[in-house]
Amino acid sequence: MKMNKWTMALAAAGVVSLSSVAQAQEAVAGANALAASTTLSGYVSTSWKSFDPTDGSTFLGTDYDNAIALDRFALDVVDLKFASAQGAGEYATGYTVELWAGPQAGLLGTGAGSDTVELYQANLDVRLPVGNGLDLKIGQFTTVVGAETYNYNENAFYMRSAGFLLEPTHHTGILASYQVSDDLNVSLGFANDTDSPETNAREGSGTAYLLKVGYTLPESTGFLGGTTLTYARIDGADTDAADTDEQDNHYIGASVPLGVEGLSYSLAWDIVEYADGGDSNVVGHYLTYAANDKATINFRYEHGNTGSDSVFGEIDDGKVWSIGLDYQLWENVISRVEYHDYSGDNSAGADLGSLDGIIINLVYTF
Repeated sequence: MKMNKWTMALAAAGVVSLSSVAQAQEAVAGANALAASTTLSGYVSTSWKSFDPTDGSTFLGTDYDNAIALDRFALDVVDLKFASAQGAGEYATGYTVELWAGPQAGLLGTGAGSDTVELYQANLDVRLPVGNGLDLKIGQFTTVVGAETYNYNENAFYMRSAGFLLEPTHHTGILASYQVSDDLNVSLGFANDTDSPETNAREGSGTAYLLKVGYTLPESTGFLGGTTLTYARIDGADTDAADTDEQDNHYIGASVPLGVEGLSYSLAWDIVEYADGGDSNVVGHYLTYAANDKATINFRYEHGNTGSDSVFGEIDDGKVWSIGLDYQLWENVISRVEYHDYSGDNSAGADLGSLDGIIINLVYTF
């Protein structure tokens, strides 16, 4: 313990005690260690959008992210993420707190209303010395199903997929993850019985169950070696307090190497079973080509049907085409332009019209 001469003089005079000084120094050291272990990251997203609906179409929602407008500039959101990475010990700990601020923060729905600041996630990570190590995520966390997220810097496109909008986005509960082998990992969780993203929300009287299994095919499988397969599901998530309107979500994902440098393909298949009404079944195909260190071309095609209880209502033969160019003009900045085209029919076969438009998006990640 080091003390300067003034502290020693005060201690000698009886003004302060050496034990209190030691405790104060230990508290400061602990606070400094905590601050040193915490990292701040995030991004700022801005965009310009121009959409042209025909026949009054609302297929897949002209406003499904509450941001579609004709010829408009927009500040989307500021993301702030505070985190302390989990260590390597048997009882390692860590935490994550992520906030959204700005006009689109209310999209998350994690608050009681549509606020301009909302909680994206907040959870603690702890490990138990079981086998290879059992990792527990406790608190509010993002869902186990799906290929895309709300975060703009994590997806190939600014505009999220139709499959994403069929899925729950957040849960409050506990998620246990276990790395069985280098190729196989399993997650099992229990969360409040609701499909609402609102923090601590609960609709039914039971518990929703979460499952995710990921497997990578070994190189011994030939040209399929390196293919990653994912199956995830959410069982028993209710939409009403009467515990009578459950829905089950299933997700199947695959990422397949194509043997061409820079070219990759992935599949995202969402199935939603509703207690009442027809089920939803949407398949998404993603193709990405990295032309060089700066330019990446992205293509997404979705097709399928949605049930009357879905966010879209009852739609048959829905189709969504998306193509985009991501070109890195500046360091740490995602700069992309993308085109989308939507079309579909209702259950009676009537044309719902179409919707097409262009988006320019800039995201600075720090």
